Amino acid sequence: MGRGTEQLIKRKIKSVRSTMHITRAMEMVATAKLSKLKRMVKNFYDYEHEFSNLFERVLSAVEEFTSTLIYKEEPKHVLLVVISGDMGLCGSYNNDVIDQGYKSAEKLGDKFVGFYAVGSRAKAKMIFDKKRMKYSLYNVYSTPSYDDAQSFANELVKIYLETEVDSIKIVHGYPKNSLVQKVKTEDFLPIKPVKENRSYVYDYEPAPEELLEAILPQYLGTKMYRIMLESRVAEQNARQNAMRNATENAKDLVKDLTLKYNKARQAYITQEIIEVTNGSEALKD
Repeated sequence: MGRGTEQLIKRKIKSVRSTMHITRAMEMVATAKLSKLKRMVKNFYDYEHEFSNLFERVLSAVEEFTSTLIYKEEPKHVLLVVISGDMGLCGSYNNDVIDQGYKSAEKLGDKFVGFYAVGSRAKAKMIFDKKRMKYSLYNVYSTPSYDDAQSFANELVKIYLETEVDSIKIVHGYPKNSLVQKVKTEDFLPIKPVKENRSYVYDYEPAPEELLEAILPQYLGTKMYRIMLESRVAEQNARQNAMRNATENAKDLVKDLTLKYNKARQAYITQEIIEVTNGSEALKD
């Protein structure tokens, strides 16, 4: 091995270290965003739980449903909303969500009418795979807000009421824990009535039918906000883990390259010593 090999290895070490600095910085950014999202989720889960219970009590008290958003018969035209990220570098997270969307579409068969792709990753992959994409939305939010969720929920309601779609399901990721991210398919519209709980009796003012119409949009917005938060937490968890793994892999690669460089340098020095020694012996002779 000569000087050229040593210089090549040194350039590789420099390149890997530069990449390692980038992945470590991205891990720190993901960690900061994740901490903020986890605080938001923790504060919101209690509210969502209590509001869902309230909504179910009101829904169970309604004797005759007039709203078209309430489940009445088996749906025949289903729209799948697939929520992916707008950025990559999060391992297989985006692909897992999109693949789950494809599997859900296959299970629906003739009932499937198309995808609503949320996130540039889902949109790009569905275009590449030539899937039936009816709507798309991307680069809309990095940190979800309730206003974003309510606006998107209202848009889905409009699609449900004004088109042939009679069912909307949402495919999204959620964090099982900090290391494992799962994907699930969740019903959004229509809303299935719950069985009345006979152990409690409530008096409603105004009537349950009027109260249901008033809180129905807020219930859908609350549900969508929870879905958005879970999706973003899962994405940032996946990105944090991917960048941490990339940093650790870069460290191992630097160690291997450094060892290789030292061996090459030692071999070159040894070769020079042998050549000097041989030259010295030749001069003596």
